[in-house]
Amino acid sequence: MLSLVYRKSVPRYLLMRAGAKRVKNLETGRLSPLQLVDAPEPALPAPEWVRVKPLLSGICGSDLGTLSSENSPYFSPITSPPFVMGHEVVGVVTDDNSGFRAGERVVLEPALGCAARGIDPPCPCCASGHHALCLNVTRGAVSPGIQTGFCRDTGGGWTQRTLVAHPTQLHRVPDGLPDEAAVAVEPLACAVHAALKTAPGPEETALVVGAGNIGLFTVAALRHLTDAGRIICVAKHERQRVEALRLGADEVVHPGETYTTLPGMLGTETLQPELGKPVVVGGAEKVFECVGSSGTMEDAVRLTKPGGDVSLVGMPGAKSSLDLTALWHKEVNLSGTYAYGVEEYRGEKTSSFDLAIRLAPEIKLETMVGPRFRLEEYRGAISAARSAGRAGHVKVAFDHRK
Repeated sequence: MLSLVYRKSVPRYLLMRAGAKRVKNLETGRLSPLQLVDAPEPALPAPEWVRVKPLLSGICGSDLGTLSSENSPYFSPITSPPFVMGHEVVGVVTDDNSGFRAGERVVLEPALGCAARGIDPPCPCCASGHHALCLNVTRGAVSPGIQTGFCRDTGGGWTQRTLVAHPTQLHRVPDGLPDEAAVAVEPLACAVHAALKTAPGPEETALVVGAGNIGLFTVAALRHLTDAGRIICVAKHERQRVEALRLGADEVVHPGETYTTLPGMLGTETLQPELGKPVVVGGAEKVFECVGSSGTMEDAVRLTKPGGDVSLVGMPGAKSSLDLTALWHKEVNLSGTYAYGVEEYRGEKTSSFDLAIRLAPEIKLETMVGPRFRLEEYRGAISAARSAGRAGHVKVAFDHRK
């Protein structure tokens, strides 16, 4: 039984960082930190933990950044290689335990907070329902790791074996929800959190910069779960444009129109400085940056109106050089929106995952998952995920059912 295991070393890290974008197939080749091996199943860290057999597992942008060493070294002390990758997972419980029955389908909420680590009393973040922000990610019953898929003790979704999960990490999948929708619930939950944290009002414009899966899911969450008056999406590729409109965007613009057409749509104008990008006088009230590049982060700040809000939804890369003069001059509020937690929604508190599971059928989430690959086809899968936008894909996944 095979698993895709990430083994980090300083020479490999530097090699990948220097050449992954220039050398074809370097991130899945002989020198890659990712290897397909016969790895043992993880042990249960405590009796209440549950064993889960993955059915489908998605490939996330953070996974690609890990493989190419484009992720920030910030994460190195809060992960524990070698680990089986994969944190977007729908699977089946293999044994009766902790209230779950063998054969039940579940979605994994991968954050490894205090409950999963056996730490009581919980830290303030976990106590408030924001366990993805846990202060104890290097302590407790399992090795360091912000999530399953980045922790050596839990296993991950890129496997033909099982992974182990604390019962608080598992959400039952409704009978009518296809596996193909359930596997994308985790990134949809991230978008739900981003939309509700910023919560645009009926008189406000929400601008979503980027239309990969996180950008598209943010459009859907804004339209279905908030009172946003107007939603504009910046989308590069045709499939992205079509999906953004289907999911609720009022208008879509190409990145090439960022400083030409878009400012007029926002009711403002641009001024050309001696050097650099144009100055945007006004802008949108709420801007969601869903790419993670330094260029689009700077665009997001520049396109925000004075006193407005920018949410960083896409994970930033390691290299970031930003001109933040617009943030200072326009008193823009810049914040990160990481993962998920307990949300305020229509006067009640509920989890991002429950809302995402509820939203999935409304937006036909399963139609945005594919192509699917067997684990042995991992080189093709990584390549397809890397070129998803150009190829017209939204979410590429491993299919362990084949």
